[in-house]
Amino acid sequence: MDAYTIANVLNRMPVFEGLDPEMLYMLSMGAKELVVDKGQRVFQKGDHARGFYFVIEGKFKLAFTSSRGTEKVVEIVHQGQSFGESVILADSVWPYYSQALQDSRLLYVSSSAFLDVVSADRKAADMLLRSMARRLSQLFSDMEAFCLLTSKERVVGYLLREIEQKRQRGDDDMTVDLPDTKANTASLLNLTPETFSRVIHTLEREQIISVSRRKVVVLDLPQLQKGGGC
Repeated sequence: MDAYTIANVLNRMPVFEGLDPEMLYMLSMGAKELVVDKGQRVFQKGDHARGFYFVIEGKFKLAFTSSRGTEKVVEIVHQGQSFGESVILADSVWPYYSQALQDSRLLYVSSSAFLDVVSADRKAADMLLRSMARRLSQLFSDMEAFCLLTSKERVVGYLLREIEQKRQRGDDDMTVDLPDTKANTASLLNLTPETFSRVIHTLEREQIISVSRRKVVVLDLPQLQKGGGC
């Protein structure tokens, strides 16, 4: 992937959309494409963060594991999304590990190139602040869900969020592709796999969704938006 192609990919990232071509080219000089096989980890918890990542194709899990071996999924990152910007701004180590859930392609942007552009261009800094604010807002929403919402409300909210994200990418399809395992989705929502399955089966019996393998098709969006009868 040459610098021109990389610059075009960078321009598709929400944090850099509309950035001046000169700044995009500067970023592209510190970026490279990575091909990652399903199951491969890009970095481990505790590794020093030297750059961040944009998902060109595929899907990634961000998670950490306790000393007892219990895994907690922090985020599922889809095609067209990025991860790691806040960690490199803090000049810190990765607080989680990243694992490909599918054969994937990433664009890696080095922290030095990223920080040079943010320092040189006010627009880039403003875009970054907005991106971080959106992430923080989502974090508080997740905390609210974990503390106050029922298991059904969490699953409904997850499905609605996935549909909305697809719409923002120009995709009106009403299908939600679940991660590679039920356990990953359940962990993301702070549920047990059994509870997650029970809620999904309830929504299916109510004919709000249909399920085939790891695909959930929303049949009745207005009813889902009402909370699925919560």
